[in-house]
Amino acid sequence: MPTFAILGATGNTGQAILTLLLKDSSVKVRCFVRSAKKLHGQSSELRDNKRVRIFESSLNDIPVLAECIAPCDAVFSCIATEENTPGCSIALETGHAVVAALSHIRCVQKSSAALPRIIVLSSGTINDRLCRETPTWARYLVWTGFSHIYADLQRAQAYYALHRSWMTAIFVQPGGLVHDKQSGHAVTTERDETFLSYLDLAAGMIECGSKDRADTEWDWVGVSVVPTGKTRINFKAPLAILRGCVWTILPPLYWVFHSAGLV
Repeated sequence: MPTFAILGATGNTGQAILTLLLKDSSVKVRCFVRSAKKLHGQSSELRDNKRVRIFESSLNDIPVLAECIAPCDAVFSCIATEENTPGCSIALETGHAVVAALSHIRCVQKSSAALPRIIVLSSGTINDRLCRETPTWARYLVWTGFSHIYADLQRAQAYYALHRSWMTAIFVQPGGLVHDKQSGHAVTTERDETFLSYLDLAAGMIECGSKDRADTEWDWVGVSVVPTGKTRINFKAPLAILRGCVWTILPPLYWVFHSAGLV
């Protein structure tokens, strides 16, 4: 029975992955979260579900994280932020924790462990190949709106790449996301597309995580998930980009608003 771990199961992407995995009775799921109470509040199906195990801790607790991911075939790393916070480092911090946990597993199991493949949520905006059909002005605008997030994602990917000789990762780099129904998806290395539903993203990430260990086509490659059906437009996106541009141009202003409880 395949076993998957979700890091950040209470977030939008993590919840979508969990929703789809719970529909598949042939898999086991291990959730790593800061608040088990919050997770139970979001997913009533978890109650008395023998296929799901929840680990409640922080990323600093490497032994618990290692225990969570050790028996897994794949780990979905989808701890993320949607706010363009100056100096944000959640992706890099998660990368540090995941690599440390994998190292812990290797030490405990005397380097003989079959380590899980890490499926890392990233963004198509930072991948030149996936964005080559995107107008330059549009990419520049989006990059400016989420510059701190993208810088963090780039640092995280560079850190993972330092360890590619002994671990395996796939970077999933979608376009803009929206809450919508599942309409069908395709995994591609050629382009990204905006907008994509969280459920279709989740299905694409699960497809990546379900690949045979011997199939290395997407390892260390940025892949995107694109919709094959109609997806609605996220009309809040322009406002998020505009706000993020302010935090990029005037970073100190973010902390003024944050201290006032406005962001």
